[in-house]
Amino acid sequence: MDKVKSSNKDFIEWLKLGLVLVVITAVVAVIMAYINTSTKDIIAKNNMIKQEDLEYVMAGADDVAPYGGTMPGEDSRIKEIYEAKAGGSVMGYVYKVSVQGYKDIIDVLVGVKADGSIGAAKVTKLAETPGLGSLVQESKYIDQYTGKSIEESFKVVKSTASNPNEIEAVAGATISSNAVATAVNDAVTHYKTEIKGEAVVEEPKSEPTIENMLLDGDAMEEVAGDLKTMKVTKSGAVTGYIVYGEGKGYYDTPIIVAVGFDLATKKITNIMVTEQNETQGLGTAITDVEFSEMFQGKDAVAQKIEVYSGASVSSEGAIKAINAAVTYFNDVLAK
Repeated sequence: MDKVKSSNKDFIEWLKLGLVLVVITAVVAVIMAYINTSTKDIIAKNNMIKQEDLEYVMAGADDVAPYGGTMPGEDSRIKEIYEAKAGGSVMGYVYKVSVQGYKDIIDVLVGVKADGSIGAAKVTKLAETPGLGSLVQESKYIDQYTGKSIEESFKVVKSTASNPNEIEAVAGATISSNAVATAVNDAVTHYKTEIKGEAVVEEPKSEPTIENMLLDGDAMEEVAGDLKTMKVTKSGAVTGYIVYGEGKGYYDTPIIVAVGFDLATKKITNIMVTEQNETQGLGTAITDVEFSEMFQGKDAVAQKIEVYSGASVSSEGAIKAINAAVTYFNDVLAK
């Protein structure tokens, strides 16, 4: 009888222990589930970024909250900003930026760290050409931003990057590559000017000279006329002109192009866009060296250069400006 009582007692003790373990396991599971989902719950509020995206662009962050400062205007490419923290300390900011790609809008998530570097960038939405523009979301391109200093604006190059701020473009997808760079630069500019309070540093504006317009001369002076015109001379004799023509860009704003003319050969020596307000990474293609090179050495006649894909309106506006200068050169200066 005693053995039966002892056995029953042991069974009850084991049952109690089992129940305690079940309760403990359940409590731990609830706690772990809460810990695991707490950040996700925070991020889910107010259309916040996904947890996996946060971990990618701002590794080490365990909390995120909406940016408390003044948001950019509705026309800004920056759509959302979040403050990322680790252990209660701000470690950086995460930006959601929407930029125009070659075919459609590209959404880019950019992590800007408080130590002055890029956490990472991630393309979260795109509809670019498969095998070309679509490659900007692949690691070979997008990982170039990871860990880079934000001291200088990022610049896309078609050759191998040789400077810290240079990003090698995806071959055959310069527009898409530039679009992503624009998104990253927008985030960096906002962080530096609005959060850090740094002064906006504008890049020096290039102006036409005898040298960069590929003209032969030793002096240059402005002459009166319907279009702004610079007369180039060598030892007092006129050798060429720089004429400023105007066209309209994508936003119906002026595109001003300076066109160099050699008086002896009646050829275009070079062109330079001196004023434009086109979309960065798209319309701004008219400021690329490749665009100006298409006109070098051309006869001073109406130009019909094939427009740039993705920047047709900007290209047409620039060509209209060039042709206005050509007409003025032929009708007024070359006679």
